Amino acid sequence: MKVGGVLGVIGGLIALLVGAIGHSATGMLGSLAAGVGYSDGEASMQYYGVMSLALPIIGLVGAGLAFQQGTLGAALMAISAAGILFVFGAGVLSLICSILLGIGATLAFLDKGKTAV
Repeated sequence: MKVGGVLGVIGGLIALLVGAIGHSATGMLGSLAAGVGYSDGEASMQYYGVMSLALPIIGLVGAGLAFQQGTLGAALMAISAAGILFVFGAGVLSLICSILLGIGATLAFLDKGKTAV
């Protein structure tokens, strides 16, 4: 088994768990913003809600692809790790997910020529 893919799966699952909690929180904040008539806040919370689920799914797809197509899987995991840091900033939970996905992407890219036995 490729270590990069395994690290990507772990990082993606942690990111998906954190993203599901974040999606719930942004849904509540978005409805609160809509209730008081702040439409910009509602649109912003919808954006964060979609990104909190889309980016971890991209990372998990990349981790799954890393076992067969190392370069494509590494690219998807790197996009996911960079997107998590760009959208959510350098918080503790986003750093844990991004570091695991980033190391997994690097290892999957470096292991692209080798095949699993």
